[in-house]
Parts: sequence; C-alpha cells; structure tokens
Amino acid sequence: MDPDEVLLAIEKRLLKRKLTPAERIVLGQTWNKQTYEQMARQSGYGDAHLKDTGYKLWRAISQALGQRVTKKSLLFVLRDYLEPLPSSNLAKPVAYLGTESPSTQQLYPSGPLSIDSPFYIQRPPNEDLALSEIQRPGGFLRIKAPKKMGKTSLVFRLIETAHQNNYQTIYLDLQTVDEAVFNSIDTFLKWFCVRSSQSLNLSPKLLEFWDASMGHKVSSEFYYQEYLLENRKTPTVLIIGAAERLIEHPKIAEDFFPLLRSWHEKARWNFLWRSLRIVIVHSTEIYVPLKINQSPFNIGQAIKLPKFSVAQVAELATRYGVKTENDSIGKALVDLVGGHPYLVNVFLYHLATKSLSINTLLKNASTPSGIYGTHLRNYLALLKEEQDLAISFKQVVSSTEGVELDAVTMYRLESLGLITINGYQAIPSCDIYRTYFQQQLSV
Repeated sequence: MDPDEVLLAIEKRLLKRKLTPAERIVLGQTWNKQTYEQMARQSGYGDAHLKDTGYKLWRAISQALGQRVTKKSLLFVLRDYLEPLPSSNLAKPVAYLGTESPSTQQLYPSGPLSIDSPFYIQRPPNEDLALSEIQRPGGFLRIKAPKKMGKTSLVFRLIETAHQNNYQTIYLDLQTVDEAVFNSIDTFLKWFCVRSSQSLNLSPKLLEFWDASMGHKVSSEFYYQEYLLENRKTPTVLIIGAAERLIEHPKIAEDFFPLLRSWHEKARWNFLWRSLRIVIVHSTEIYVPLKINQSPFNIGQAIKLPKFSVAQVAELATRYGVKTENDSIGKALVDLVGGHPYLVNVFLYHLATKSLSINTLLKNASTPSGIYGTHLRNYLALLKEEQDLAISFKQVVSSTEGVELDAVTMYRLESLGLITINGYQAIPSCDIYRTYFQQQLSV
C-alpha cells in the first residue's frame, strides 16, 4: 500500500476522523521511514511538536487496534492489519465487515472497544447520563470502576459524541505521566497546561500567562481562561484519566482537586467557564483529606460502572455467535466471574473461536492452565512483589464473610479489581480469584 492509502485507511477504519496536517506528515513520513528530525526539516513543523503528535497518534491507533503500536512497530502492525482487505472495503467498520459473524473479526480481548465494535454492551442508564452531562454547560462527570471494567471504552464514546457536536476535547491520562511531573504542584500544573494546549493543537505559551507571584493555581486558571477557553467557539471537554494516581501524591491532590471544583463552580456565573465540561475517571475511591466544600467527588454526575447482568452476558454471547438456551451462559458467567466485562469477553472469545465446550472452560477456569492463566499469573507476580498486599489479600480469599482492611490497602486491591467493597468489608470480586489465590498465595 502507498502512504495515501494508509492515511485513508487510518482515517476511515481506525480513527473515524480526519487527520490533522501534522498527523498526516507524521504518518506519511513514518511509512517512508523518515526520522522526526527529517520530518521537521522538510515540513517546517518543530521537532518537539511532531514528536508529541506522533506520541498521541500511536496511542490512539493502539487503542483502536487493541495492541501497542509505536513508531518502530507501525509499519509491521499496519501491513498485517491493512493488506488483507482490498481498498474498496476501506470505509467499512473495522470490527464487523460484510456478513461475517462478529467472532471471526474479534481480536483477543485486550483493550478498549472501538466506537463501532459490536461487542460493546451498554449498561443503562450510565451511557445516557454521561453523554447528557458533557453536553450540559459547566458539566462535571465522575466515572468510577476497577481496571478492565470498560471505563476507557465509555470515554471513547464520550469523545465521539463531543466530536459529533464539534466540541474540542482534551484527554489527559495520568497513568502515562513521568514520576518527576509529580515533584511539585508547580511542575504538575505546568505539565497539565502544556498537555492541554497540545491536545487543542495550540502551541504552549506558559511564559506569556504564568506569573509565579500570583501562585501556581491562579496562573493555571488564568492560562485556561485567557488562552485555552477564550478563543474557543465551541465547548471543551476535559477528560482526566487514571485520577487515582494522585492518591500516591497527596500534596498534588490537595491542590489540584479543589482547583477543578472551583472551575466547575465558576460556570454558575461566568459564561466562559460554562463552556468547559470536566470528566474525572478513576478506578477506586479517592482517599484524599479534603474539606467537603473543596472536594470534586461530591458534585456533578457520578457513574459507577457495574458488572454485567445475566441478561447482558447473554446478549454479548449472542453477538459472539454463541448459541445458548435461555440465559444459561449468562448465569454461569455471573456465578464464575461475577459478570466482570473483561473476564466475560475472554470466556466468550474462547468459546466462539476455539470450539471448546462450556463445561471444559468452566472446569479449568481457575487453574494455571485455564483460559485465565496468564491474567491470574500477572496478578500473582504483582502480589509476590508486594508482600503486604499479598498478606491482606490472602486474608480476604480465606474468609467466608469478608475482611476489614486499612483504607489504602482497600483502595489498591479495589483498583486492581481483585476485591469488591461491601460496606467496610472486602470480599473477592469473583470466585476464580478466591479459588486460585487460596492455592497460590503462600504468605
């Protein structure tokens, strides 16, 4: 394929949007094996700007494909992905082409679901509430769920709705931030403003708007108001992913979270701030000592993504092409994995593509050789590296009633998806975790 065909394929099949001029340069010249320095010399764009454009582009393509893509691996990944289909099919959806059953097109469940994926199961009323909130002037949305529960898939749909309404979007994932950024509130807020500018395709202008004598929080607010929001003709949606990471940096959290709340409150009387809609995505409760009138976690619309119900599992099985009687598969998977979206998808993927019987899959599910073997071993390796966490989780899986743990341990285990919190008690989030870790944790 030539570069123009690649660009068209990425626009129509993967990203579902037009590429910016800088993105077209980065993709086209990467296909021609150019370095960023060579691209900069030939295009007139700065080297740093093209590198940042590439970083965001590889991340977007990785999310769409469900596998990690870098500048070095792009050629190999896209050749494998694009070559089998003739150019006449480029405009068709990625996940479901022609009359083939969805299961023949499904990649192994490993990442967020693309916008057109037939395997996305809505969990009413969450989607409607979320979409409504980002369209409300001054909207403030909080999305909470453990890892692999579908938070990013929902965020993709929020971004798509924002684009359909011609809104601007800023998506900042704190999980990707270098540790040094959290050294001080000054460093963090400068990073925050620079990355926000770049997301809007604006050149950072910290020197023009930052005044240390006013304080870092006031400077960041002035930067947002006078530079990022002032010249926007349409609303801006600010999405902050992996916000729980700030629990590890309480001094930053104690300054940053109240700042977000104050921006939301300004929307009550300031028309400019009404154009900003804020979305905070986190995997567990945020345990930061904030006054009730400073916390952003008691305002706006809160959404806690639930696990799949029996009916939702049965619906997903149908989309995989799995034939079931009544809701038998739904009941079986809710009993086995508690309806956890990722674990349900893995089970149905194997059932649909490998011709294994339900009984065989169920029998071996919690064993090292079962379909969840790699997933379980990854957790086991993590727990063995952190003995305190392992000891606490061993108590949880060994108890028939639940265990009360300290707040930080509860947060960490819940964010991993290993426990469910019932009142003050921690219980395993599903039966396979209880069975597997009772046998494997020798602490």
